[in-house]
Amino acid sequence: MDTPNKASSRWVTIGILAIIALLALNVWLLFDRSQKSETIETQAADLAESEKLKAELEKQYYESLSELEEMRGDNEEMNKIIDQQKAELATQKDEISRMIRDRKDLTSARGKMKDLEAKVQQYLAELDALREQNALLTQENTRLSGEKSDLESNLQQQIRQNDDLNATRTALSNEKSKLENQNKSLSAKVNQASVVPVSSIEVTGYKVDEKGKESKKRYADNIDRLKICFNAGANNVAEAGREKFYIRLVTPTGQTLAVEDMGSGILTTSEGDQVRFSVVKEFDYNKQAVDGSCISWDPGIMLEKGLYQVEVYNKGYLTGTGSFKLK
Repeated sequence: MDTPNKASSRWVTIGILAIIALLALNVWLLFDRSQKSETIETQAADLAESEKLKAELEKQYYESLSELEEMRGDNEEMNKIIDQQKAELATQKDEISRMIRDRKDLTSARGKMKDLEAKVQQYLAELDALREQNALLTQENTRLSGEKSDLESNLQQQIRQNDDLNATRTALSNEKSKLENQNKSLSAKVNQASVVPVSSIEVTGYKVDEKGKESKKRYADNIDRLKICFNAGANNVAEAGREKFYIRLVTPTGQTLAVEDMGSGILTTSEGDQVRFSVVKEFDYNKQAVDGSCISWDPGIMLEKGLYQVEVYNKGYLTGTGSFKLK
């Protein structure tokens, strides 16, 4: 039979083992939490890097297309080479985009972007050499044409030459129009890539007393002022400078809340449509995210109760939406 001392010693041992087990469990839980935190931080860093690479790739790609288009002329062989080069760049760009989207090896993706830049420089060098050769051939053809002109003496031959010149002028005019349309298309794509994204749109109603003091309200008939706030995201493609954000508040009945005397007006969308807006928010933008940008607007009219829709436009593109409700 166990003595009291032995029984007490056994309980002490069991208590010590329990404490050790609890300590071990706490250590394991702390380690597991640390591992999860590191994983989340790594994923966030990968996402930020992938977004940055995506923006850089879009800018590099469209700038490369513009450089190739500048080499286009009236030589069909050279133009076919340019079209082939653009197709190869598109294939390589799609491959890099998939690598960035999968975020498996962003270092390799950046290396592929450097390869893309080197390939563009190679293409431009080849095109420049071909253009010099074409220039020499053109000079030679001009000389031969001059000698032929000296030998031609009758009016019919002169008429044929004039017809050829007219046909050449027409072809050059058509090619010029084609280039202008392509440049407009490329410019539109670059402009779209530079649109600043908008998120976290919030609209709050206020009652303003005679002293200008604001008090937050939820009922439409008590609201004198609307405060509209949103976050502007980062965009490395956009140029640093003043950015305008056109805010459109749509009433529950589907009408745009607009008062011309209070800054409302009409904007032209990227598709050429005319859309009324309520107010404009403008501020300095340096390609970095801007959180909590707000503007206070006093419409000066009685508001309707119900659900309002909010649309924010930048450079003619719808870049963010939201909603708010008044009782």
